[in-house]
Amino acid sequence: MNEVTAASYVRVDGEFRPIRDAERHDDSCRWVPGAISLTVDGVELMGVTLWDDVNWLWPFVVQALDECRRSGSGQRAFPSQGIYFGASALRGGADLLLRVTTPDGSIDRRAVAPADKLYVTVARAGIEFFEELRRLCGSEADPSVQEEAPLRRWLDEMGLSPHPDGG
Repeated sequence: MNEVTAASYVRVDGEFRPIRDAERHDDSCRWVPGAISLTVDGVELMGVTLWDDVNWLWPFVVQALDECRRSGSGQRAFPSQGIYFGASALRGGADLLLRVTTPDGSIDRRAVAPADKLYVTVARAGIEFFEELRRLCGSEADPSVQEEAPLRRWLDEMGLSPHPDGG
């Protein structure tokens, strides 16, 4: 099956909405409440039940995955919680073991994803998030350009466009 999906949500009036459908969000542009939905073969690793400041969470996920691309393993904590997202290369890097865990074991979600599909899916979803964040927050979101650079690099290395339709 090897299906990998990723999407971004922001909280609006206490409810989570896809960022592309939001005209605003709760709180300030410094702390954007929201979530990343990351699912591999029906296993939800991350979702709205594990929400945080999504404008900080996305860069941490990107950093962990970029570190994994370079060294075979990467991990980062969620911005405001003792929840960890990690990735480790398997089978020479063809697959990745993804983990979302807590030190006390109350959360322990794991899935294996094909590396190529995961990196493309996460890169495109992350770029969409950063573009939408700039739409919602304007100049307050300017640092997001730096944060999305690794995502664009991954796609460039694979000869792919940031958008599935080639746009």
